[in-house]
Amino acid sequence: MTRRTRDFTVLLGTTALVLFLLALTGALGLIEALSALGVIASVALAYFVGSAARVPQGVADTWADKPAPEPAEPGPGLFAALPLPALEIGPGQKIMAFNRAADDLFQLANLPFARASAVIRSPVLLAAIDQALERTNAAPISAELETGPDETWRAHVSRIPAGKNVLVLMEDLTPVKRAARARADFLANASHELRTPLTAISGFIETMRGPAKDDTAAWPRFLDIMAGESDRMSRLIADLLSLSRIESSEHVLPRGRENLAEIVSASLAALEPIAAGKGVTLTINAAPTEMPEMTAHRDELVQVVENLVSNAVKYSNAGSTVTLSFGAAPSLAEARITASQQWTLSGRMTLLQALARTSAPEAAVWLRVEDQGPGIEREHLPRLGERFYRADQSRGGKITGTGLGLAIVKHIMAHHRGGLAVETLMGQGTAFGVWMPTGRDA
Repeated sequence: MTRRTRDFTVLLGTTALVLFLLALTGALGLIEALSALGVIASVALAYFVGSAARVPQGVADTWADKPAPEPAEPGPGLFAALPLPALEIGPGQKIMAFNRAADDLFQLANLPFARASAVIRSPVLLAAIDQALERTNAAPISAELETGPDETWRAHVSRIPAGKNVLVLMEDLTPVKRAARARADFLANASHELRTPLTAISGFIETMRGPAKDDTAAWPRFLDIMAGESDRMSRLIADLLSLSRIESSEHVLPRGRENLAEIVSASLAALEPIAAGKGVTLTINAAPTEMPEMTAHRDELVQVVENLVSNAVKYSNAGSTVTLSFGAAPSLAEARITASQQWTLSGRMTLLQALARTSAPEAAVWLRVEDQGPGIEREHLPRLGERFYRADQSRGGKITGTGLGLAIVKHIMAHHRGGLAVETLMGQGTAFGVWMPTGRDA
């Protein structure tokens, strides 16, 4: 017997008992009591049958047993499985349900029965929600929200079919916007870097064809400048191709097993003539322990060593020393400290944080390149590693280069799940450190 049926039975039983007592005491005749009981029973039966027709099957049995409405909470089923932040909003802009991603975005767990206007600060989105609530056949609405200086979201608002609520789905456009800005900046910077040497070459060609046509004594100087600008364009194109190749394969982890000591030795052998030509001494401080093999791409790590050492030589004066240190560490954290935190009172900046695969410590290797140059001002440290940003903008002097060396190093270390950091002391020198996990044996 359901609770609804039991309630009607108790009501009729109580009525019959009262009429029987009245008839027993003489206050009501027996015929009148039976007639009244029949009328009441007929009305109650008619109401019982008629009201049951308006209660859907399955709901009538549990209607009285349903608890009071609960505060809004993460929704079940497909709603909770959505990877994007999602909100179900009912009349009055009350948040009826949300998934875990929406809770992380809006912090809704501590706001039961909250209105959308209490957590959403965008008038455009609130207006779209009101429009969807008011219009049954309203088409889905999309709105872009600027939630921060460098954060953009797109909200999709649509009416839930056969209901009064609306669904708000949030899509993070920040990576797309950043990529678009980076692409635009890259094209602008690349075109500028190529235009400068092309303009110089074109100018000297025009000069040699015109005013200096008969001044053959000046031609060797003009040709030397043109050759230098041509080499500059060649280096830029080579760096751009290298950066593009690294980016295209950045999602594929290296598989070869290499030894860092051998890579360092091969790289310095190629750089010795360049350092000697500038009067700079290259020294190596190898770890006393044997270096473990690591999962790495050999050519890319050679490029890391050559870029860091050539930069150090470039900013060093004649008679100074560039020191290259490397070794192994039991964890990425210790490798980072050894590679980038050796000087007291220095300015430091982690340009790329290493990605650990597990919570357990991973064996790692590290590399540190120190110069005795002028150092880098602290305000410039965050920009190191940006494409086309040249350190001579902060370290002074006319230093030639493409401004892509550190960007290439940063992408290579990201490819190897490694890290990159800089440490500097004004007037004493700068050190760049890299570290990466050794990886599992193949």
